[in-house]
Amino acid sequence: MSEQKTVVEIVRGAEPGTLFVAADFADAGSSASVRKTLSRLVESGKLERPVRGLYRKPRHSAFLNRTVPASPDEIAEALARKFEWQIAPYGDTALNRLGMDSQVPAVVRYVSDGPYRTYEYGPYTIEFRHTANRDLSRLSPVAATVVQALKALGKDGVTQDKLDAIASKLDDSQLEDLEQQTRNATSWVRNAVKTMRRRRLQNA
Repeated sequence: MSEQKTVVEIVRGAEPGTLFVAADFADAGSSASVRKTLSRLVESGKLERPVRGLYRKPRHSAFLNRTVPASPDEIAEALARKFEWQIAPYGDTALNRLGMDSQVPAVVRYVSDGPYRTYEYGPYTIEFRHTANRDLSRLSPVAATVVQALKALGKDGVTQDKLDAIASKLDDSQLEDLEQQTRNATSWVRNAVKTMRRRRLQNA
């Protein structure tokens, strides 16, 4: 099978809404050949290019009678995969992911072990802020999101109601893992997590 046909077959077999980066086709041929084929698929409408370096198989909604775009979260995750970054939602974005802020912010922020970068995507700005790798590598995605949400609230903004709201989004296993993973976190973050776990055990 030719390089072009291999790329086309991979795209054809993917679920609508799938996001690709060029590295996903590394086994299909040379980088230049793959990028050329991907560009042709964009021109023919078989793929979209939501931001530079990302390709997406369009997903059509029969109910809405239109193509449904990828979420900012999906774009951020795909960019992280492209550049091999570890990321976690930051600030209001972390609060939004945990249901503590129902409005999707216009600037969607993440911390990353990569460089500072911003991307324009539709009505959104996707922003990556650099943080030390150790702040992400020791935490699962769930734990990293919770820690960033707590930091967004701030030490003086962490009330019992807010801790209960965060804990309600986590199952017992996730809460136990969170306590283990934050043993070396800032003392007030560690204490907030311990409080969530203690109340869960008391109410079990």
